[in-house]
Amino acid sequence: MPVVSVIIPIYNARAYLSETLKSVQDQTYKDWECIVVENGSSDESMKAIREFASRDGRFTIVPLVSYVGVATSRNIAMQRCYGKYILFLDAGNRLAPGYLEAAVNALEEDPSLHVVYGKAERVGKGPEWDLPPFSMSMLLSRNCLYISSLFRKSEHDLYMGKGFDTQLDNGFEDWDFWLSLFESLPQEPNVRQLEEVCLYYTEKGTHSEVSDEDLKAIRCQLWEKHKALYSRYFPDPCETLEYQRLLRAGEKGGHSWWKKSK
Repeated sequence: MPVVSVIIPIYNARAYLSETLKSVQDQTYKDWECIVVENGSSDESMKAIREFASRDGRFTIVPLVSYVGVATSRNIAMQRCYGKYILFLDAGNRLAPGYLEAAVNALEEDPSLHVVYGKAERVGKGPEWDLPPFSMSMLLSRNCLYISSLFRKSEHDLYMGKGFDTQLDNGFEDWDFWLSLFESLPQEPNVRQLEEVCLYYTEKGTHSEVSDEDLKAIRCQLWEKHKALYSRYFPDPCETLEYQRLLRAGEKGGHSWWKKSK
């Protein structure tokens, strides 16, 4: 059985697919499988995947008749993978050659670790991607953990088991996945960032295409879904002393903001 399962959803990605697959093939750590879920592309993506699979049996193709999206594609692959550890990779992004080796070593050496990732660079955007240090309060505020991080399959299967939320297939399913996984753990998540650059990330839109109104709706959706998790780290604003004082003062007519809101 392979130690690592790399999962790649594909849809019309022929232009940059070979670089992504080659970055997996060039890993210094060799005990992996790569499951490529092909979403019924209309370009020559399937041809590129077959070329790699014909030369390297570690690549497995899951062909789909039509597009189902990133979230569903990853869920399908997770049900079929055999690795002890899982890493998701999007077409257009590349792994640094030593990433899997360094991440596997870290997880093997420290059984308390849940997730390992490294520094990253945005392709064509200059130097290092300025990711804020991981903490749960930071993750609840913004997604500071890219999806191409290595995690233990056993912990997903045991505590979470449901994969990605297919209702959030809009670029924020990654954020929701980490929140769901960490919310399900019986202890605080232990996450380590490696010192070296491990991922080369290509900006492909998605988040920038989300309007302010949609972003607000997504934020509310995440809050409602993970309210228990948020409450562990942040107080309910309506329960703070400051808000209650303002509320009482407003009810007495002492603040203009209250009158305007009425």
